Amino acid sequence: MNDQQYEGLCRYFLAQKLEMNIERISSVRIPNPARPGMPQYQHQIDLYWETESNLGLYLHIANAKWRGSVKVDQPEVLLLQQVKQKVGAHKAMMLTNLGFTAGAIAVAKDEGIALHIVKPNFEEGMLSAQDRSEIQANLNGIASASSQPIFLYEIVHKAFDFREVAIQSQFSTSASGYATKVISGYETKVGGGYTHKAGTTGGSSGDVRTQGGGPETKSGGPIKTK
Repeated sequence: MNDQQYEGLCRYFLAQKLEMNIERISSVRIPNPARPGMPQYQHQIDLYWETESNLGLYLHIANAKWRGSVKVDQPEVLLLQQVKQKVGAHKAMMLTNLGFTAGAIAVAKDEGIALHIVKPNFEEGMLSAQDRSEIQANLNGIASASSQPIFLYEIVHKAFDFREVAIQSQFSTSASGYATKVISGYETKVGGGYTHKAGTTGGSSGDVRTQGGGPETKSGGPIKTK
C-alpha cells in the first residue's frame, strides 16, 4: 500500500467512526501566517475536517503514516503538534498501520495528540495506485462486497474526547472527487493553553497549567473491529 492509498483508507476510517460525510474530510494546504520580509510556505494537511456544536466550531487535523517496518517516532509527533499550533487546530491525530515508539507515545500524552493504529482488512492490490477519487470508489466497492469491516483499528492514545461536539446528522459515504486544495486567507481560530493560580491550604499559591481535554484513555491487546 502506498501513501495515497493509505490516506484514502484513513479518510474512510474517520468518516465511518465519526459518522460524517466523507466529502467533509479533505486534503489541504494551509499558508503559514505571513511575516514581513520572511519567505512564504504552506502546511500540508493529510486529513482536515470541522465539527460544530451549539457552542462553536472545532477544527481537526490528522496525519496518515503508512509504514513498512519502522514505527512512527517522537520527532514526527512533535512536528504534528507544531503544525497543530500553527494552523490553530483544536485536535490532532496521528494514524499509522504499524505502531508508535515509546518516545512518540510520551509526546502524544504530553501534548494531547491522539494516536490510532489503522490497518487494511482486504487485499491491497484492489486499489487504484494514485487517483483519490478512484481509491475512494474502490474502498466503497470493497466495503459493499465484504461482510467484514475493511479496516482494523486500535486506540493507542485517545487524548481529548470531542464526541460531544461531533455533528449529529447522518450523512452518506458515497465517493466523490478529491483534490489537494490551497486555503487562502486562513485565520487562526483558537488560542493556546492558559495558566491560572490555585490557592493552597497554607495560604500560598501554586501554578496550575491547564492543557484541556478529558480523561486519558488507553487501549491494549489485539487490534479490534467495531
